[in-house]
Amino acid sequence: MTRYSNSRLSQYENCRFAYDLHYNKGYDSPYETIEAYMGSRVHETMEKLYTDVQNDKVDTLDELIQFYNANWDGKWHDEIINSSRYDDYEQHDIGIECITSYYNRFHPFDQQAIAGIETDDILELPDGNTWSVRIDRFAFKGDTFYVCDYKTSGRMKSQYDADSDRQLAMYARWVREKYGKDKKVKLVWHMMRFDRDVESKRSNFELDQLMDRVLREIREIEDNDDWSPQPSRLCDWCVYRHKCPLHIQEYQE
Repeated sequence: MTRYSNSRLSQYENCRFAYDLHYNKGYDSPYETIEAYMGSRVHETMEKLYTDVQNDKVDTLDELIQFYNANWDGKWHDEIINSSRYDDYEQHDIGIECITSYYNRFHPFDQQAIAGIETDDILELPDGNTWSVRIDRFAFKGDTFYVCDYKTSGRMKSQYDADSDRQLAMYARWVREKYGKDKKVKLVWHMMRFDRDVESKRSNFELDQLMDRVLREIREIEDNDDWSPQPSRLCDWCVYRHKCPLHIQEYQE
């Protein structure tokens, strides 16, 4: 039995060599992109915010920024890759802008009741495998559940992107498996760099179709015997580039 996730399937779709190195061979890269680093620090700050809200404490914006800054400095390492048009300091400030705009828009953070923060659960798949359920914030209001995801990407998600998204839709499947097929589930992407949200929803029929696609891709992965690199524009941000036969020479030099 294997635990799959959206990021695991996305890695297979992007590059089978990187998938094989990480998921089949268990290699953890020491490298991290600056975008991922900034996103992780913002997510940690949001986790603190809502954990404190659960404990009847509303943090001030200054407290959150101090927390963000401390984590940024304390977790910084030399293997951070920056291939973006923004330098490290600018990326740091983008994170602060994300936190600030979100804070000002949602304070005092009582829009929904919190059911979970950074959940760690699994969805049982029909083929015997499992799917990782890691929801940034799981909430409810009345008879509606909210599956919320924080995005720090510089690309605004369109309505089409949201309506075809696999990650949160699989989480919606988990909600209905756990709480009932008739439950209302809203999928919410907080596009923090744009101070906007994008919402979507799925019918049970659409979730069944999605499950069929996921199972087909898992079968393809498990039957695959070609783990060669797949060069693309994503190579500049790849944290496995130093191991890739297409790029390893630049690291040796």
